[in-house]
Amino acid sequence: MKFLTLFIGLILFYLLGFMKKKGISFGMRVISGSILGIILGFFFKESTEYIGVFGRIYANLLFSVVIPLLLASVIKIVISTENLANLKSMGLKTIGVLSLHNVLGSSIGLILAVIFKIGKDANITITKSSEVKEVPGFADAFVNFFPKNIVQDASEGSVIPIIVFAVLIGLAILQLIERGKEKEVKPFVDFIESFSEIIFRLIGFITDFTPYAVLSLLANSIGNIDYTAVKPLLFILILTYVASVFHSYITTGALLAILAKLNPFKFFKKNWPVQAIGFTTQSSVGSIAANIENLTENMGVSEKIASFVAPMGATMGMPGCAGFWPVMSALLTANVLGINYKVSDYIMLIFVALLVSLGTVGVPGTATITTTAVFAAMGLPVEMVVILSPISSLADMGRTATNVTAAASSALIVAANENEINRDTYNK
Repeated sequence: MKFLTLFIGLILFYLLGFMKKKGISFGMRVISGSILGIILGFFFKESTEYIGVFGRIYANLLFSVVIPLLLASVIKIVISTENLANLKSMGLKTIGVLSLHNVLGSSIGLILAVIFKIGKDANITITKSSEVKEVPGFADAFVNFFPKNIVQDASEGSVIPIIVFAVLIGLAILQLIERGKEKEVKPFVDFIESFSEIIFRLIGFITDFTPYAVLSLLANSIGNIDYTAVKPLLFILILTYVASVFHSYITTGALLAILAKLNPFKFFKKNWPVQAIGFTTQSSVGSIAANIENLTENMGVSEKIASFVAPMGATMGMPGCAGFWPVMSALLTANVLGINYKVSDYIMLIFVALLVSLGTVGVPGTATITTTAVFAAMGLPVEMVVILSPISSLADMGRTATNVTAAASSALIVAANENEINRDTYNK
């Protein structure tokens, strides 16, 4: 029966490939793969071991790109501030506001997950390629945030020391540039730019196989679960959109009123076209141009601030893809596995999500990479990230709209604090 299941699974893979040739969208193919995987697992219970191999390979490949992605992305972000003076003023304010968005988004996700006990009653069998690691105490975890052996950290998938190491490299580059050694560091900067492009292409290559991996892992999972598991997977989608609406309007409105002394309703009215672009394209990067234009033309933000903060907001912070989504996914997985988190663990989870957000990239699929990094840091099995992929695909529209809103509001807050905003234009 296992070979028969494998044969049928390969036929379904061919069907997904045929859908791609016909121009069917990636999201539809992911959803189709999930439906086919559920059907395959339902009819071939306990015979899905061989077809499940493909999903496990995909999970390993996904895990393998996390470290190089974070290393390259964080160095680029630090270098993009151009000099230490900018980093200390405008840069620190930008990073601070975007980080605040991320922490608040993560907190919203955590509160919703705890209140509704997401995943508590689920009976999902996760086929792990690696053992779940015990979550260390907060003091030990904080010390471990700092690199001791960068090669060992990379080999063990310790993402936080990698991020800290990348920040230190970026700072060293900025110092050398200020000392007139730009020529000496240019080859390394060019290498980082080139390396980033290669890693992004590799990520795109791997994520192209998501529909097949979803079919594989869901078939293997459904073949070993009871069907009460469907409820929490749909429930996290509902809670994601609740978090998106709450953060985009309630939390963001409060931040604008308190930190920038601006009328939030003016912002909501003028920002909705950019929100719509983020919602439909599911790409924060794809919304950058429209965001900058809207900030400068309709909200009175100086071009200097808008051109700096909007791109930064597309590559870090991101309260949707790097905030409430990975936090809720992690808590759902912890509850499924029977791991009881303490208050210190909740704090560490939010802090981990914040640090990981420094290396996110604002393209479709960011949440998968970010959630994988959070899972790696918290010792959770990355296979659950793939099982959640169909729900993640449906949730990405709301998450991206939230990210774009956070980037725009952050630009307004920084501009207000730098006296780089025309309030008459904003209030027009």
